[in-house]
Amino acid sequence: MTYEEKKAWLWRFRTAKRFELLKLDELATLQTDATHTTQRFSPVPGGSGDGQALPRSVERIDEARRAAEAQSAVCDTIRTEIMEVFRQLDDEVDFMILFRRYILLEDWPDIAINIRISRSQMFQRHSAAIKRLEIKSPD
Repeated sequence: MTYEEKKAWLWRFRTAKRFELLKLDELATLQTDATHTTQRFSPVPGGSGDGQALPRSVERIDEARRAAEAQSAVCDTIRTEIMEVFRQLDDEVDFMILFRRYILLEDWPDIAINIRISRSQMFQRHSAAIKRLEIKSPD
């Protein structure tokens, strides 16, 4: 794999995590909406509800929960694959740079502060560490 292909492979976790957060947001929204399924009191008669709002709401919540759990499982699988590749790194600083970048999803300034190295050193070590990784192609 090329350097760019390795970085793209490592970024799979970020993408999966974003989808997981979206699904969790959807679940939270559906749960909030479900609390508003009763008829609101109004001096004006109305509403042609079929009385199935609550069961439909519960069904949507269950579906969203299953989707969020499935996406969480995808995240766990990808994280495990990435951590297995990171075990190749002998140097703790290199490991921490890649771990913080691709698993904790931290920004570069935060990584430099947490590891206590200059940004230029961090970028050099990041590049060298990725080049040393042996990632099996998913072909």
